[in-house]
Amino acid sequence: MKRLAMAGLLAVGLAAGALMRPGSPAVVRAGASARPESAAQRGRLVYERYGCTLCHGPEGKGGIANPNAETAGKVPGVLYVAEGYTKPELRRKLLDGVHTIGKADSKGPTPPYRMPGWSGQISEEDLADLVEYLISLYPQTAEEKWR
Repeated sequence: MKRLAMAGLLAVGLAAGALMRPGSPAVVRAGASARPESAAQRGRLVYERYGCTLCHGPEGKGGIANPNAETAGKVPGVLYVAEGYTKPELRRKLLDGVHTIGKADSKGPTPPYRMPGWSGQISEEDLADLVEYLISLYPQTAEEKWR
């Protein structure tokens, strides 16, 4: 009787062990990340990857404090760059950066934040996509302009 009970327990234990044993490792392949089709969509990724969001904000509205900057003491947004720059001018601005920030109070301290130049650090493709993205931020309707 003891042998039968032991055999039964052994059979139950083996069956339970087989059920709890992990299966063979499966090969999982990550799908190729879809590359956005439009230059503006790719440019948004460039904008994020190069850290533009840190100063100009995730939506390009700007707003981080830049004490004594002539732009209301804040880093300017980039929503309206299409009003002030052509694509070639914007490209040049991104490559050169902004080394001098105007002061709101000429006797006050120099604003601490300036835009770095990306010459030699950004590919031509990324630069072209970034320009397209920045131009695409311009509001298309009067309603969007006043949001």
